[in-house]
Amino acid sequence: MVFSYYITRYPYTMVWHMKRLLGKSDGVVLYCANTLDYQIFAPVQKYLKPLPVVAKDRKAQRELAAIGVKSTRLPCFPEGVIMCRQAAYRFPAKPIIKIGISHGAYNFKPFASAESHNLLDCYFMTSRADVENARRFGIRTAVAVGYPKLDPAFDGTYDERYLSTLRSRLKLDPGKRTLLFTATWDRSGQSAVDRWADRLEQFTQLYNVMVTVHPWTTQKYISAIEGTPGVLFIRGYDVIPYIMLADVCIGDTSSILGECCALDKPIVSFKVPPGKRTVPHVHEMIRDFSVQIEDFSQLEKAIRLCLEFPNEKREQRSRANRIMFDELDGQAGKRAAEEILKLLPQLRKDDD
Repeated sequence: MVFSYYITRYPYTMVWHMKRLLGKSDGVVLYCANTLDYQIFAPVQKYLKPLPVVAKDRKAQRELAAIGVKSTRLPCFPEGVIMCRQAAYRFPAKPIIKIGISHGAYNFKPFASAESHNLLDCYFMTSRADVENARRFGIRTAVAVGYPKLDPAFDGTYDERYLSTLRSRLKLDPGKRTLLFTATWDRSGQSAVDRWADRLEQFTQLYNVMVTVHPWTTQKYISAIEGTPGVLFIRGYDVIPYIMLADVCIGDTSSILGECCALDKPIVSFKVPPGKRTVPHVHEMIRDFSVQIEDFSQLEKAIRLCLEFPNEKREQRSRANRIMFDELDGQAGKRAAEEILKLLPQLRKDDD
């Protein structure tokens, strides 16, 4: 639990009660620590009344403004709050209805404290298997809804016309196959970004090369990637359309591999040693649904194998998807909204 929760709980609660008594509470809000939170919630928001957005800080507010989203900043004293994370400690008054949504595909890393999850009234996870893992850890508030972030890939939003326009805007060479490299945070002990960040030029002649990395990635790796001619570095959080454009995805233990698996993409993964952030069954699942390699010298052969036999691991991907997502039907946002309305019925659209 974040220590500030215990420091701020009583003064915050006193102010919250005063504002509510005066009829000046902030209603129900969407709390965003970055634009990823907003994008994850978008497939849920369309089934609810519009929510005002509260940004974590000035930086988050600027990021949101850059994508056309107006927001206020903390502190905020709402009747209810929805967040794509477990940050209930920022709203420590107990009467506030608090709803969290997982911001990753399944839980590829160890759960945060059960206490922080249990401060929420409910926390949406991507599958029943994920919920069972959470309950064994002591999390009582988990509910399986699927992964709303993936909905646009399955409900027709990212259709062929959309992808064709994006392909053209990115100036991808139609005569080349497309690779997507991804990596988790390099200081997590679970990343392989150091094995390829400065060697991408070996692929740009034969392939379109796109790259997305964890937002906390050390600048030296980002500089190496951006400095490689012919490499498209993806800065936004919504990587789903880029995955859809890829012929092969290359990664490590990043949860983006779960999204690649959901979209039935052939995957190459670098094996990483076990560490304190290792989730053994996730490592086993990655090894099962990907072509796993030890070092960079094996990468070119693995890519060719994926391109020649793209369906080789299809059954393994399908099996993993049933574990990670239950269903991939473009309706996760709707299921999440239905659960939200049980706790916050005032968000029901007037025409429902």
